Amino acid sequence: MRIGIAVFVVGLLGAGLLIPDNALMALQENETIKTPSYAGFAELNHSKNYFVILGDTQGTIHWEFWRERNDRERKLIIDEITKREPAFVIHLGDLTTRGSSEKRWQEFDDMHRELCKKKIPYFPILGNHEFYGNNERALKNYFGRFPHLVEKRWYSFTWKNVGLILVDSNFSSLTKEQIEGQSQWYLRELEKFENDPKIDFIIVCCHEPPFTNSRVVGPNKEVKVNFADPFLPFQKTRLFFSGHSHSYERFRMDGKFSVVSGGGGGPRHKVIIDPRKQRKQDLFSGPDLRFFHFCEIESRNDTLVFKVLRLESDQTFTVVDPLIIPKNKKLMWCL
Repeated sequence: MRIGIAVFVVGLLGAGLLIPDNALMALQENETIKTPSYAGFAELNHSKNYFVILGDTQGTIHWEFWRERNDRERKLIIDEITKREPAFVIHLGDLTTRGSSEKRWQEFDDMHRELCKKKIPYFPILGNHEFYGNNERALKNYFGRFPHLVEKRWYSFTWKNVGLILVDSNFSSLTKEQIEGQSQWYLRELEKFENDPKIDFIIVCCHEPPFTNSRVVGPNKEVKVNFADPFLPFQKTRLFFSGHSHSYERFRMDGKFSVVSGGGGGPRHKVIIDPRKQRKQDLFSGPDLRFFHFCEIESRNDTLVFKVLRLESDQTFTVVDPLIIPKNKKLMWCL
């Protein structure tokens, strides 16, 4: 019997129907070598008038049997963004389920294949899921795909008359010196953009929110102290984006807005909608379980136009919660 099995296995190998372990290992190594590089600063398109922000595209963890699995919705969102060909994409973190898993990153790459081919610049920030597993391997997977970040966990850039600052809210994975260093750098960037006559608007992005009414995650006090509070005194700071809460929320901060945009396909969170129980008043009126979405910001000279693209049940996208954000004014209004 054993001889028969051995002959059968040899036959499969000879016919090429069975791949030996060492060949599988070589295949895996080759796949790692072929890690795609997403477009970055060199490919920034200043002729296009809009860019996209989305967050929390991670899949549901296999043992979370009680939560949504939104593979279809996630792909529809990425395909729609690719079709629109924005000037660039900002991802608010939690790009994939487990940052240390090459398999999960390959799923991310497969989903973004056409976007990558079109060389649409991609600017992510680290979410908590990027650190699931071995941190060293996770950061290697992350920075290997985004070499334009030159292994920086926080960074800034300009586009037209907009200054963008992307910061790292994973305080538990930062040393005390790194936290202090990032805070000092952040203040310098705010001041630099505030004093730059070519910049009219400042937008800040991080993963965890300073405010949320999520029933699953809470607001991050360190984000509020280190990022949101310093954001407020500057005249040009207009929008503060975060994810982590898999929903859509919008809060007022002294005439400015804090937007939670975590609707990229992760299992959705219900939010508190009873005004008497909310941690902070949500300016967007919606149900407790909200829609899959991404955000689009258009530049119109002295004005920014903000809108949310909501995924409908018929797989189309409609605009919700549009805002006009004028230059040098605290007042913002709906379209």
